[in-house]
Amino acid sequence: MKILVISDTHGSLARTMKIFSLVRDPDLVFHMGDVLYHGPRNPIPEDYNPSKLAEFLRGKNISYVRGNCDADVDIMLLGLSEIPRISVEYIGNFKILRMHGDQFNENDLLDVLKHRGCNVLIYGHTHIPKIEKREEFVIFNPGSPSLPKKGDGSFGIIEVLGDSMIFRLLDLEGRVLEDVTFP
Repeated sequence: MKILVISDTHGSLARTMKIFSLVRDPDLVFHMGDVLYHGPRNPIPEDYNPSKLAEFLRGKNISYVRGNCDADVDIMLLGLSEIPRISVEYIGNFKILRMHGDQFNENDLLDVLKHRGCNVLIYGHTHIPKIEKREEFVIFNPGSPSLPKKGDGSFGIIEVLGDSMIFRLLDLEGRVLEDVTFP
């Protein structure tokens, strides 16, 4: 199973479309929030077009979590009735916690995982790509394609292969920046 993981697109049409052109036919897409609006503290992305991005994403099989910049009107434009702040789900033998990440301090992420009984955390918010194995856990952030704070934009792919997962960070040219196999 191949899962495309994106976050913090902030209305960036061209960069989001580029990711979907690089990763054809994923089995699942996770969007970790801050989909359409750039937010009052962020610059406006060069290719900012939230209504066209909503049109592009609408109808795709995407599982979203709500970010701190996602308003009710954004959710409506995506053709959804609501987006949860936190999602917990099983994929194979893995219990995955998904959230935008603005709810917790980064230093507390391991405690949040333990408290929820999950072994994988996928989040966004920081705009910084990260794969971190700690104890028997993985913490994964795909970064941001449109307003990156490290590099020129990134996204993630998770491959589920039986009893293991491969987490990959990629740049917008499709080059692998980092990969980690778990467990």
